[in-house]
Amino acid sequence: MRSWDFRRLMAVALVLTTAFVTMPLSAADFAAARPVLGSVSAVGSVDLRGVGISQDGTLFSGDSIRSHEKGYAKILIGTGSKIELQEKTDVSINRDARGIQIAMNSGLVGFTARTPLRIDVAPFEVSASDDASGNVSIMSTTTAGVRAIYGKVTVRNLKTSESFVLTKGQEQLLGLKDGVHGPSLGELATNVPSPVPAPTPAPAPQTPAGKTSGGGLAMDTGAWLAVIGGAAVAGIAIWGVVEAHNNKNDIAALGTKIDKPTATVAANQAANAAAQAALQAQIKAVSNANAIANAISQQQSQLAIDASLAAQAQSALAGNAAQLAIANNLALQIAQNNTALAALQTQISAAQASVAAGGNPAQLTALLGQEETLRASNNALGGQLRALLSNNGLQGGNNINTIGGPTITSASAPV
Repeated sequence: MRSWDFRRLMAVALVLTTAFVTMPLSAADFAAARPVLGSVSAVGSVDLRGVGISQDGTLFSGDSIRSHEKGYAKILIGTGSKIELQEKTDVSINRDARGIQIAMNSGLVGFTARTPLRIDVAPFEVSASDDASGNVSIMSTTTAGVRAIYGKVTVRNLKTSESFVLTKGQEQLLGLKDGVHGPSLGELATNVPSPVPAPTPAPAPQTPAGKTSGGGLAMDTGAWLAVIGGAAVAGIAIWGVVEAHNNKNDIAALGTKIDKPTATVAANQAANAAAQAALQAQIKAVSNANAIANAISQQQSQLAIDASLAAQAQSALAGNAAQLAIANNLALQIAQNNTALAALQTQISAAQASVAAGGNPAQLTALLGQEETLRASNNALGGQLRALLSNNGLQGGNNINTIGGPTITSASAPV
């Protein structure tokens, strides 16, 4: 009986062992085996590998990152490069022999490249290195924009192998559907005039025939030849006058035909210059809107840190009524500014969509003024919080940074 129980126990053990050995594992089970690229800091709603993270996470090669509405992610690569994802941005990050590669699906990505860094926005590849910085934005399913803030940024069309370089302050719109990165001048070819047909000569008048008999004059052969010769000369003279008149008319008509396409080409050139100016103004307006959005996101990130330090100060100063009152007031003002920044971020999102669609960029002036006011207030609150922590011997003052303003392009834009 015991022998039978032992065999049953062994059979169950073999079945369980076989099940565990042959069990399929997902790629997530081997995440620890993939190279570590760096770290991710999140503010708001951010997914890492499809799972929401509240603050920080470890970034592996092949990971996907998505920031939802009012979400912001800051990525620090181990090589020193920095990547920022604005709200509603979806990317995946890998590392290969050429450096860090970012496949961008939507949103706005800012970058500072210490080592080679590539951002793929099909069919274009944006690459940078040597401390170059800039941003790439997908504005619609057919249009993206790239801007170089510092250093040199190279853009290459992976389909045609055509490439160009943007330097500090330059930007370009990219056509994601047709791979075109500038307005086409091909329509000018249709305005070239077709060859003018040669004039058809007028037929020579027939020589009048004389009478040889009857009631007319009787002339011999020599006389008739003289008459015929004179008539021929007169006919040629008449034909010459008619032909000269026709040629004069043809020359005038030809001049008119030449004037028309010349005027058309001039009009097309003027229209093209106006279109180029409008395009540059739109690019600068989009860039300004993105710069303000970046500055607001930076303020939100720093305020999240300040709020955490203010909460720690409130807890540590619970026994000191005077200092606790200061900490409570700072925490309240930080919360109010954070709410104001969230509302301002909603307005700038609407302004970005309007400007990208060709709307009036004048509204950016008011938004920039609000951003500057809140930035000054937040920097003042940071200084007060740093002083409170220092005066009471509390740690964390080094985490409070002064927030800089956005880089605004002034030419052809009202901001």
